Amino acid sequence: MPVWAWVLAIDAGVLLLAAAGVWLLARSQPPERKSLAARIVHLPWRARAKLAWRLLRDGRVPLWLRAVVPALALYLAMPLDIIPDFIPVIGYLDDLLVIAFAAGILLRFTPSVVIEDHIAQLEGAP
Repeated sequence: MPVWAWVLAIDAGVLLLAAAGVWLLARSQPPERKSLAARIVHLPWRARAKLAWRLLRDGRVPLWLRAVVPALALYLAMPLDIIPDFIPVIGYLDDLLVIAFAAGILLRFTPSVVIEDHIAQLEGAP
């Protein structure tokens, strides 16, 4: 088997593991978190970006959790990737999975009260 086939197989395995992690993270949420997640899904894209920015600046969110957003931005800006972008479709799909995983971690471990406050402010804003 050629080396490129091994690399592609390993990359596909990493991608499947990341997808499984995102799926498990989404399925393991308690019911009140699922309603918050549904409210976030109904927000416009700009409001979701504002929510991430507000959570990043909120002092009630633990520091290690606030570090997820800058780490995500750094990962997306790096030229190195889990799966290189020159591989069609799969190369960009891993970036989407990393974004989904980081957003899941941020929303999973942020206190519900904090998320509720910010969502209520964003829903009320014009």
